[in-house]
Amino acid sequence: MPYRLIDPDETLDFACDWSAFLADSGSPGDDIATSTWSIVPAGPGLANDSRSGAVTTVFVSAAQMGQVYRLTNRVTTALGRTAERSWILRCENR
Repeated sequence: MPYRLIDPDETLDFACDWSAFLADSGSPGDDIATSTWSIVPAGPGLANDSRSGAVTTVFVSAAQMGQVYRLTNRVTTALGRTAERSWILRCENR
């Protein structure tokens, strides 16, 4: 699981490229139907959730100093497959 640092004063974008996942499906034409982002524990703001082709993106802000979070993106495809990718975020001054 990827690990990233975030400063409490930063707003950072996180993106996930699902093109390899879609290509591995063996079903030409499958596409992302829905994308949802979550963060545990709750606290940081999630904004500007977007999708461009096979890439999903979200902005994370207002993390609390010393806290460790798990940011997760879950997608469902047009053919009904689901998948998740997560990052571990640690908030500290940079």
